[in-house]
Amino acid sequence: MMKKYSLYILFLMGLGAMAGSCTNLDEKIYDRLVDNNFYKNEKDIIAAITPVYTDYRGLLEWRKWWDFEETTDVAVTPRAAWFDGGIYIRLHKHTWKPEDPHFSDLWGQAYGGISNCNRVIYQLDNLDFEVTGKESVIAELEVARAYWYYILCEAFGNVPIVDRFDVPEGFLPETSSREEVFAFIENSIKNNVDKLSDDTKTYYGRFNKWNAKMLLARLYLNAESWIGKNMYTECMALCTEIMNSNKYALENDYSAPFYAQNEGSQEIIFAYPADEVKTGSTIYMALQKTLHPSNVKTFNLQTWLDNGVCAVPTFIDTYEEGDKRLPKTWRMGQQYGSDGSILYCTGLVPGWEGKPLIYTKEVSNLENGGEAEGYRCGKYEIKMGTSRALDNDWVAMRYAEVYLMKAECILRTNGNAEEAAQLVNEVRKRAFDGDNKLSGADLLKTTNVNGVPVRFGILLDEWGREFALEGLRRSQLIRFDNNYTKGEWTFHEPSKETYLNLFPIPLSEIQANNKLEQNEGYK
Repeated sequence: MMKKYSLYILFLMGLGAMAGSCTNLDEKIYDRLVDNNFYKNEKDIIAAITPVYTDYRGLLEWRKWWDFEETTDVAVTPRAAWFDGGIYIRLHKHTWKPEDPHFSDLWGQAYGGISNCNRVIYQLDNLDFEVTGKESVIAELEVARAYWYYILCEAFGNVPIVDRFDVPEGFLPETSSREEVFAFIENSIKNNVDKLSDDTKTYYGRFNKWNAKMLLARLYLNAESWIGKNMYTECMALCTEIMNSNKYALENDYSAPFYAQNEGSQEIIFAYPADEVKTGSTIYMALQKTLHPSNVKTFNLQTWLDNGVCAVPTFIDTYEEGDKRLPKTWRMGQQYGSDGSILYCTGLVPGWEGKPLIYTKEVSNLENGGEAEGYRCGKYEIKMGTSRALDNDWVAMRYAEVYLMKAECILRTNGNAEEAAQLVNEVRKRAFDGDNKLSGADLLKTTNVNGVPVRFGILLDEWGREFALEGLRRSQLIRFDNNYTKGEWTFHEPSKETYLNLFPIPLSEIQANNKLEQNEGYK
C-alpha cells in the first residue's frame, strides 16, 4: 500500500534538491552558501523543504540519537562483537569520553540539519518574486530548526546558536548557555506557532500548530531539570489545548502507532516519514542492531542482522503481570522461521552454536554476553520480506505522551491526584485485560526506582513502560530526582555526578573551534 500524504509528494519533488544539500558532517557548514537560482516557482519552494525533514531520519541511524537509550536503564549492548573500542560499555556505565564518536556524530547531524533550515530561510527571505504562503513556510522552518536545538539542549545543554546562513567567511560560533538555548527554542516556537497550519492531516510529517505546541510542552516539562525554572503550569496548559483540539486520539491497540503502515494512526502527533522504496531510511536499532542473524528467516528479510542491543534485565522487572506492553515492546523466547521451524544460534559467541535461539531476560556479562541473552527490541512491526529500509514512520511524538505530561504536571503543582490518575489510567487501560487502575494515592507515593527513593516513582515507572525505546528515557530519569546518575541497574553503578546529565562537547569540535567551551566536569 502506497503512503498517501503530502510529504511523500515532497520527497519525490525534492530528490534533486536533496542531492545538492546533503551535509558532509566532516566539513564546517557555518559559512556555506548555495546558488539561489534553484527557486523558480512555488513548487520549488515546497521541494526545498524536503531535506529539512529528511535530515531527521539520520537520528535513527548508527551512533546517533537512538543509541543514547543505552545510557539509561532500558537498553544495553552486551556483545563482544560490538566492543568498538568500548564505546557501548562506556555509554552504559556513564564513563564516556569527549572523543567518543556518538557525540560528534549527533553534533554533526544536528548542525547539518540546522544549516539546511537556515539555508532555505535565507533563500526564501531573498526571493525576488512573491509566493503565497511564504510567511507560514518560514515559520515552519524556524520551528523545525527549534526542534534540532531542543535535541542539542537536551544532549549538550550549552551549544552555539546559529540562526542565519549569510555569515562571514571563516565564521565560528560561540557557545551559548543552556538558558540562552532554552529561550531561543521557546521564542522560536511562540513567535511562529500561530502562523502554522491547523491541518494535521495534510501536514503529517511536517510541523503544524499542534505538534509545535507539543514541542513547547516538552520544553516546559523539562524546564526545572534543565534551567532550574518551574514551568509545569505552562506545560499543563498546552497539554489541555492539544487535548481540547480533538485532533488526536489514543489507539485501542498499543502497537498501532508502530505498524509498518502507521501513517494513518490517530495517535501520532509528529513522525519522520519513511518508505522502504522511496526514502531508503531505517530504524537501525529496531531491526538490524538488535536481532540475531537467524531472525532473517523469521521475516524473510532482504538484509543482514547484527545481534546487538537488548533490554536491561532490571527494566524488564518493572513490568506488572499481564502488561501487554511487555511482549509488544520486546521480542522474547524461542525464535522461529516464517515456516514455523525452530531457529538456532550460529556460534557468534563460542560455545553457543547449535543451541536453540531463545531470547532470555538474563544477560550474564556486559563485555561478552551470550549469543541469545537479552530480550530484543520489538516495538516496530517488521514487514515480511522487507529490506534494510523499513516502511514504518518513526514516531517522534504521540498522544499518549500528552496524557502523562499533564498528569505529571498536576502532581508537581499539587493538583488533584485523582485527576492525574484518571489520565494515566486512560493510557494504561489498553495494556491490561482486567481492571488494573492506579489511584491518586499510588501516584503520590515515593517509591524505589533503580534502588533509590523517587518522588512519584510509580509515574516514572509508567513513563518507562509506555515509552521504552522511543528516545525519551534519559530526560525522564533526569527529571525524576536525577535517577539518571543516582540509580543502579544491571551493569550500571550510580555515580551521583550531576555533570553527567549533559554529554561532553565533542573534542573534534573544540579542536576545530576555539570559541567553544567544554561542559563542566569534562574540562
